Amino acid sequence: MAETSVHGAISRGSSGDRPTRTDPDQPPPPPPSRRSGSPSDLVSALPDAVIHRIFSFLPLEDVVKTSALSRRWRSTWTSATDLVFDGDIEGRPRGTLAFSFLVDGVLDQCTSPSVKRFHVTGFRYDKPYQPKVDLWLRFAVRRRVEDLRLWLTNHSPIFYLLPGILYSLSWLVRLDVRSCRFSLGRAVRWPRLKVLSIRNAELSDDFLGRIFRGCPVLESLELHGCWGVENIVIDSTSVKELVLVHGTFSNPKKIWAPHLLLLRVLGRRHHLNLIRLRLDDISSLVEAELDFDIVTLDKWMCCELLEETFEKLHRVPTITIGAWCLEILSLLEMKGVPSPLSKCQNLTLHGPVSQWDLPGIAYMLRSSPCLEKLVILLTDLPPLMFMLDEGCFNFDEEDFLCSRKGNFQCLAKHLKRVEIIGPEADSFGSKHLLALIKFLLGDALVLEKLIIKAKLPTRHGQKGFEAAVLSKLFGVSKNVLSCRRASKHAEVIFDCPSE
Repeated sequence: MAETSVHGAISRGSSGDRPTRTDPDQPPPPPPSRRSGSPSDLVSALPDAVIHRIFSFLPLEDVVKTSALSRRWRSTWTSATDLVFDGDIEGRPRGTLAFSFLVDGVLDQCTSPSVKRFHVTGFRYDKPYQPKVDLWLRFAVRRRVEDLRLWLTNHSPIFYLLPGILYSLSWLVRLDVRSCRFSLGRAVRWPRLKVLSIRNAELSDDFLGRIFRGCPVLESLELHGCWGVENIVIDSTSVKELVLVHGTFSNPKKIWAPHLLLLRVLGRRHHLNLIRLRLDDISSLVEAELDFDIVTLDKWMCCELLEETFEKLHRVPTITIGAWCLEILSLLEMKGVPSPLSKCQNLTLHGPVSQWDLPGIAYMLRSSPCLEKLVILLTDLPPLMFMLDEGCFNFDEEDFLCSRKGNFQCLAKHLKRVEIIGPEADSFGSKHLLALIKFLLGDALVLEKLIIKAKLPTRHGQKGFEAAVLSKLFGVSKNVLSCRRASKHAEVIFDCPSE
């Protein structure tokens, strides 16, 4: 075999020389800027679908700025399928005129035949802007948008009237509107809609019924600060989640939802009428969250509300209770009100774990004989005003817990995991919290893990502050680790990452 078939393409000089090409048929090497190792070339060579995916994580202004990268990128942004316009920049509202110019300019240059996501948030609406918003929504409809969000802010009682073209969209999957007005007599046809969120709007029982009938695959409904509804009747078998936030319903009477799996009642300063809300049929519920408060000084009416609510939730295996509700449960415990036995297995509690919360925790432990997991999310909310007048809360925390432990059946057979989560490391100095930890370690016979989670603060130039926090955390860990453990398998874990 001729040597050139193996070595003829390369000739070698001295041992220190680099190989040089001698075959005239070989093309010259590409210039450095076009070699495959160039980062800009790697990005530019990505398929449009991948580039659009990257665009979906960027603010729209940054997406538009990519046109300056190269000729290849000059028009790439115009085919983006995610158009997200935010009227606030770092918490500061844009000028209304400048924001509308931005939206108009992007929509005029958009070349994509379809848009997956079209969001307009933080736009300060007034009546003269109705034609402008109509044009934006017509654009979204023409491009067969799947995820539509329209969050308007109002400085007047004039709400934007949603146009008729929105009530029958066969491709819409997610709809989220705020401070908009519905035509309550219209029929609704959203056959693919799965998630619906309505904020700050007037509704009616009849219109909610039209929504459920026109959305055969609807899975989640959130009503945030709505009014005009008396009864929430969900006979749809597809709706699994109902979220009620900042409830201002007028004269609410009942929730009837036999197929519902998840119910969340959230928000601060709920209207007093919420007290009359009745859970008629929630027989399929597997998770409930009650994290709200009510503006009233009638503490016994609040107690009656929660007592009735928990009777309806006694079959629910996963329950979350907010700080206000926990303090009301403390009142029930201190007044000796019997708690209905619950099938709760996973319980999450919000509160600072003070003398105002400890009885509420005892109430839930007593009513949950099957409890397997307890999570406590520490907060710094002050106690309710009418709680301060209750002299029965002046007790020794350790004596209180010991006097109740015979009622906590979950400690003997079921409670295996406890998590206590604080916003930062110095949240764990409460003597009531330490007494609770000591009690759980000493009496939970099958406990496997007690986990304390907190973030260690890092303040540049404040080493003294950091040292004080670490010293406090070290003292807490020393106290906890020295506690007696009823379960030989109990493991105490401190999870404290730096911020």
